[in-house]
Amino acid sequence: MLTQPHRIRPTATLAFALIAAFGLSGCGRDEPAAQTGSETPLLAGDRLEAGRTLWMGTCRACHLMGVAGAPALTNFAEWDQRLPKGVDALQQSVLNGVRGSDGQFRMPPRGGNQRLSDEQVRLALEYKVAAIQALRGQAR
Repeated sequence: MLTQPHRIRPTATLAFALIAAFGLSGCGRDEPAAQTGSETPLLAGDRLEAGRTLWMGTCRACHLMGVAGAPALTNFAEWDQRLPKGVDALQQSVLNGVRGSDGQFRMPPRGGNQRLSDEQVRLALEYKVAAIQALRGQAR
């Protein structure tokens, strides 16, 4: 019995590739990302530059635009509730993950990148806090 080979339409393949690339951009990576400056501020200082690289590789996928309930960098009302806790408490949330009321992770430990050291988490967090403050200043 002869059967016709299954053909995948080019438009469906392209659409899937684009969705996969967008959805996975930054997920669990700690490599440097393209630093265009158009998405997040470039901030002076070695620690903030290193933090931005880590943030762009791991955290950006959810926190740039607020995907999956993650507070976006520019959602200042959400950050006004979190930032007063202090960087140490925020770091513990990142290290341990954040669970919702149903007990499921809303943010996995270390943002889903288990390769990040505690110091790398701290750098990414310091960058995020500084970026929120810089973006808030631009919004005024």
